[in-house]
Amino acid sequence: MSAVDIKLYVSEREPRLELLQQLITTAAGEAGVEATTEVVTVRTEDEARVLKSLGSPTIRVNGFDIEYAEREPPETTMGTRYYSTPAGWQAFPEQGMIVFAIREALARARR
Repeated sequence: MSAVDIKLYVSEREPRLELLQQLITTAAGEAGVEATTEVVTVRTEDEARVLKSLGSPTIRVNGFDIEYAEREPPETTMGTRYYSTPAGWQAFPEQGMIVFAIREALARARR
């Protein structure tokens, strides 16, 4: 089983932390990888800028944002993040987005 580096950037008051961790674990299993998720707490706008956090939650797989990958926007924030999903803008990514990002990270690693 392959492994990937997953980092979850959240604000100090992220109420969905456990749900997010479970979502990532389930997505990793679906993608066929082992994943340990490192949780990074973003406390200030300066930290958000340095860490390239696009809002809470930001999920990165092998350094790439799950939604934007290599084309991520320059804006950063410690506020709530919204993901573009088939159901519209949501404050939570869909599992399929994470699975896709993991598979893309594995493909990049093989190149």
